[in-house]
Amino acid sequence: MRSVARLSSALRQRPVSFGLAAASLGLCSVLAGCSTDDGDDGDKAPAGFSTTSCLDFPAPCLNIAAGQEAKLQEESQLLGDGTTIVLGEGTFVLDNQVTIRQAKGVTLIGQGIDKTILNFGGMKVQANGVDVIGDDFRIEGLTIEDAKKDALRVEDSDGVTIRKVKVTWTAGPKTENGAYGLYPVKCVHVLVEDCEAWNASDAGLYVGQSRHVVVRNNLASGNVAGIEIENTQFADVYGNTATNNTAGLAVFDLPGNPVIGRDIHVHDNIIEANNMANFAPGGTVAEIPAGTGTFILASRRVQFDNNIYKDNVTVDIAILNGLAIEGKASKWRLANDKLVGDSSGLDLPSDATGVSNYRTSDILIRDNTHSGGGANIDGGKPGIKRQLGLLLSIVYGSTPVDSVVYDGWGESSFDAKDASKNTNDNRVCLKGNTGASVVNLHLDVVLPAALKGTFPKLEDLYRPAAPFAPYDCDAMQGGPIAAPTMPQLGQ
Repeated sequence: MRSVARLSSALRQRPVSFGLAAASLGLCSVLAGCSTDDGDDGDKAPAGFSTTSCLDFPAPCLNIAAGQEAKLQEESQLLGDGTTIVLGEGTFVLDNQVTIRQAKGVTLIGQGIDKTILNFGGMKVQANGVDVIGDDFRIEGLTIEDAKKDALRVEDSDGVTIRKVKVTWTAGPKTENGAYGLYPVKCVHVLVEDCEAWNASDAGLYVGQSRHVVVRNNLASGNVAGIEIENTQFADVYGNTATNNTAGLAVFDLPGNPVIGRDIHVHDNIIEANNMANFAPGGTVAEIPAGTGTFILASRRVQFDNNIYKDNVTVDIAILNGLAIEGKASKWRLANDKLVGDSSGLDLPSDATGVSNYRTSDILIRDNTHSGGGANIDGGKPGIKRQLGLLLSIVYGSTPVDSVVYDGWGESSFDAKDASKNTNDNRVCLKGNTGASVVNLHLDVVLPAALKGTFPKLEDLYRPAAPFAPYDCDAMQGGPIAAPTMPQLGQ
């Protein structure tokens, strides 16, 4: 066994023909426990590999110990399909990113969160920490620290599992930190579970321009945005805790991205005390007031249920049309031949050649609990400059902000007093929410006036009592949210 492992290792260290490489792998495959790692003695894990080692995986597999940083960076760029890299316990001090390209079925696994640490504090260039393109990729059981850009970026991959991974910037929340912690983008079949994301200057845990996604049982804290689901189709987001971020959990589309977000189910999460001062260097998230539990922007077919909202000092849930942040409808236009994914059945502004994704519609908010929110807009920051925070502070004064703020953009009829004179063209539904209150800001009229210095009074807005007619509905057009299809979960 040991001699075969050494033979395999030797073969990997020199150029070989395809035939010889295949022969060596064939020989390896008939011997149980065989590994391509030169540190494996065949029956006992090396020192520093007490949780897992190549003894637990089929060949090809490499054990790489802390202190072997050059080997990690070299081997990661040369991987064949189905290779596992097992990282030992300790800190890997890295001055450039770990790059994995195009190999299928790669696993990168450590000894556990806070046991195996990839530290990128000495990076000399602006780069990501771990940067991956490859189908059926799995990363598990490690911490990524102090990347200059994104801690973990996985792009253009089908079948992504991110499990028990912690990403952080060790100096705490700072504008100079990397933008994203966990960042799967343009991917299909994404599972993110049991992870932690800390101190990102944009989003701690982000899934964007992706399809068929499960995000569950994660912790996001100390980020500008804790968890973002952006331009994504068919996502199940549950069991997460978002606390001490600027904003806790957001679902939104941005203009220009070819995946039109839809069918997002957010349930059984804790979204608490997201009152961190905004430290984003710029971009959309720089406009988020501290104390925002959730914002839903330019979205459709989104359901939030059985979530706990507590002590978010600006607002628990804000429901906004995309034109509230990008007023040019042309920016939101997408040509039909550029669309990615399934946009069938969606109620979107469209013509024969394209659609626009700024409209927010079919939003179901039900059976959530609300407490302690809306009492200190943008954390009481003097001279609030962010549009939403400034508007709310002027309109509400010392009155706590309603737990659900709906902008009312595009409604065909509005009246501050009479429920029967308010339409619900966008099909925003609230049902069974404990401790909830709601306001229609009538923002498509109010915002242009506010930008000219004319602000409404609180009594000028529609603030219905429970059951919040005409928003007292509990179904959305097109039927219930469609669940993601996840082959790695047997679904």
